[in-house]
Amino acid sequence: MTTEYARKLHFSSIVVDTHSDSLARTVDDGDDLGTDTGRGHMDLPRMRAGHQTAQFFAAYVHPDYLEQGTALQRVLQYTDAMNRLCQEYSDEIELAGTAADIRRIVGSGKLAGILCLEGGHAIIDDLAVLREFHRLGVRYMTLTHNNSNNWGDGILDEERHGGLTDFGRDVVREMNRVGILVDISHVSVKTFWDAMETTTKPVIASHSSSYVICQNPRNMNDDQLRAVAKNGGVVGVNFEVTFVSQSRNVEEDRLNTRRDQELAGASDDAKEEIESRYKGLVNQLARPDWTEIVDHIDHMVKVAGIDHVGLGSDFDGCRLPNGMEDCTKVPKITEELVRRGYSDTDIRKILGENTLRVMEAALGE
Repeated sequence: MTTEYARKLHFSSIVVDTHSDSLARTVDDGDDLGTDTGRGHMDLPRMRAGHQTAQFFAAYVHPDYLEQGTALQRVLQYTDAMNRLCQEYSDEIELAGTAADIRRIVGSGKLAGILCLEGGHAIIDDLAVLREFHRLGVRYMTLTHNNSNNWGDGILDEERHGGLTDFGRDVVREMNRVGILVDISHVSVKTFWDAMETTTKPVIASHSSSYVICQNPRNMNDDQLRAVAKNGGVVGVNFEVTFVSQSRNVEEDRLNTRRDQELAGASDDAKEEIESRYKGLVNQLARPDWTEIVDHIDHMVKVAGIDHVGLGSDFDGCRLPNGMEDCTKVPKITEELVRRGYSDTDIRKILGENTLRVMEAALGE
């Protein structure tokens, strides 16, 4: 009974996922996401099967593209891939820019695709470029990736600025003005607090989980969760195994430390073998169960409140827990939320309504 009830609830809801890297499979590998590719975590047929009705597709720009002077070209490759997908499968998916767009598109029986930018360095320190990205359809931008850029510090890089520079605060203000969600996933703790102090609109943490449950630096601590709630924003729970499971996080860190120690004293000829061996050891580590994703939801709801938690899978950019092999398995989250006693209204909020509310507040109708 619970399964059938949950299925009806899931398939009658607007389900918004705030982060996937699936579009990179088109840009880099030529995958046709309009077909059942049999690869990766997501394509349009599987989105249908899992009722993943609205998807933020990330344009991730590796810092190397900035160094090579091709960051803008890289973003354009993504925007072109998104537009071609919507044109070639116009009866299946449509580009959305607002919450109203999403409601209209989903109501018409189509899937909604929303463009987002992962890595603020891609604006090449130019607000005009930021504005042009908005015109191309970008509706959120992570202020940094893991790396620090010229105006903000990333979570896994050395601190260069002590948070946001004055220009970094100008970036946040301009994002507020033109209608691009400020995404604080990937930023350093100080950059997070500077962004929260600067923004006048609700923010999004597109793909971060709970630091209390799993001490991965990319996750959000309780003070951050409460700050996002006070701001009116939303945090999308990430499905990556090292964000979900503390034991997996610890074991992988242990192996990575050992690998780095071996690499430090190795000849160039030996390094490839070392990298390959440790990659194999990591792959042999046990994966957490998918229900641990809902443990994060539980904790984040307890701390931030039911109005400030959503889904941000990181499909095609992560390793997934057992039982959550691709986007067709997302209805299981709804089933587990039903089993844990969440009301229909609260489940719909987590599945998508919270993100739609933030889009309405930050981007307009």
